[in-house]
Amino acid sequence: MKSLRAHHYQIPIESPVANPREVLLRHLEVEDLCGVTRVHIAAFPKSALTLLGLEAVRRYYQWQLQGPHDVTASGAFIGKQLIGFSFSGVFRGATAGFLKQNRKFLAVRLLTHPWLVANPLIRERMNFSARVLRRKKGRGDQNTSRAKEKIPSFGILAIAVDPQVQSSGVGGLLMAEAEQVAITQGFTQMHLTVNPNNNQAIKFYEKLSWGKTLTQGEWTGSMKKALKS
Repeated sequence: MKSLRAHHYQIPIESPVANPREVLLRHLEVEDLCGVTRVHIAAFPKSALTLLGLEAVRRYYQWQLQGPHDVTASGAFIGKQLIGFSFSGVFRGATAGFLKQNRKFLAVRLLTHPWLVANPLIRERMNFSARVLRRKKGRGDQNTSRAKEKIPSFGILAIAVDPQVQSSGVGGLLMAEAEQVAITQGFTQMHLTVNPNNNQAIKFYEKLSWGKTLTQGEWTGSMKKALKS
C-alpha cells in the first residue's frame, strides 16, 4: 500500500505561499516527518502526544510509516510545505509497537519532565498504554498465517490539517484518497476513532457518510463507513 501516485488539485486556499491554489497529494517519506510533526502539533496542541514533545510526535509517525503495517501515508503540499496528512490502512501494533520500540525514550521523557505525569490527560494515556501492552502480552505472538489474513476493514489511524488552511477542502482530499486506496485494495468497509468531544471532526466525518458505531448502546468514538466498489 505504500505506492501512491502524486496528484495535483486546484482548491481555493488562502495562503502566503506562492501559487496557493495548487495542492499536491503524494506519499510521505521519512524526510517529511518534520512537517508531519509540525502539522500534528498545530492541529492537536492539547493532545497527550503533543505534550510529550516534538521528538515523541516524530517517533510516533515514524513507527506508523516504517512499522509492520500496510500503510498509505498521504501528504498534502503547497509547494514544499506540508499542510495536511493522513495515515490509513491496516496497522499491526500501532500503539503497542510504538510503546515497545520507544519505551526507553518515553521513560526518560517522563522522568526528566515529572510534571507531565501529573497531567490528567497524560495519566489517562499512560493507563490506556498499560492496558494495551497487557492485552498484547496476554495474546502472545500471532502465528504467521493469522498475521497475513486480510483484515476486512481499512482504518484511518490519523488525519490532520494545518489550522491555517482548515475548511479549505484539504481534509476531504485526504479522506477521498484513503477511500479510493481502500476500494482498490478490495475492502468493503472503513473504520476510525474520534474523540467524542471533537464536534468539528465528527460533523466532518458525518458529511462524508461516516456513521457512529455503538457498543452496548453507548458511543465511545468509533465510526464506520461502508464502501461501494
